[in-house]
Amino acid sequence: MMTPDEKEFFLENGYLIARNVLEGDLLKKVQDEFEVVWFAENQLRCNQHKLFKYRTFLDLIEHPPVLERQQAIFGNQVQLLQYDFLRQEPNDTFALRAWHKDFSFTCGSPLSINTIIYLDEMTPERGRTHVVPGSHRWQNLPTAEEKNQPHKNEIAVDAAPGDAVFINSAIWHSGSRNQAEGLRRGLYMYYGYWWLKRYETDRKLPWQAFENASDLRLKLLGIRMPDRDIHMYDPSL
Repeated sequence: MMTPDEKEFFLENGYLIARNVLEGDLLKKVQDEFEVVWFAENQLRCNQHKLFKYRTFLDLIEHPPVLERQQAIFGNQVQLLQYDFLRQEPNDTFALRAWHKDFSFTCGSPLSINTIIYLDEMTPERGRTHVVPGSHRWQNLPTAEEKNQPHKNEIAVDAAPGDAVFINSAIWHSGSRNQAEGLRRGLYMYYGYWWLKRYETDRKLPWQAFENASDLRLKLLGIRMPDRDIHMYDPSL
């Protein structure tokens, strides 16, 4: 579970680094199967419409170190909104920063959380994720002058393989150049309240997502309602 100190830090700063979310045999399995899936899916964008065909990545949406931290914020109203791979080759040449908010609506509580699980050592050369603590309370978006430059208040996420960062979707955050010898790989698992619109296309989720699915999984996939609705009443009254 997310400890009280973790929750307080997350709500105040807009991000949280969690160590060893994946470890041991599970981490090795995910790293190996990441490459298999990437090439099996023609090295194009891998989102939930592709990832849910593979049991290893489907099971991760219920992985306790990830899901229980989401439930600490959203309770049983949590839903998976989006799920992606990121795989960057070495020797990137794009800008030093690309500051953005995933969700620009600003309010007092998190509405959605982007969870990045790193599969490679996140060194300065490999292109660490950067966040600006407290910026989830800002109304403004990065200006054209700010967007591609380091920020004076930025924090770099130092992470080992299997570590994760939980990012309030309203915080300023950015990746950076991969100038290391190896790949920069991560799993992007986006959770939020069930009443937020899922990011979808005209494709249906693959059948494997529903095979022997638990009640919890069906709720995370938006197929079943959570424990209560916005408006529920006893029709007999």
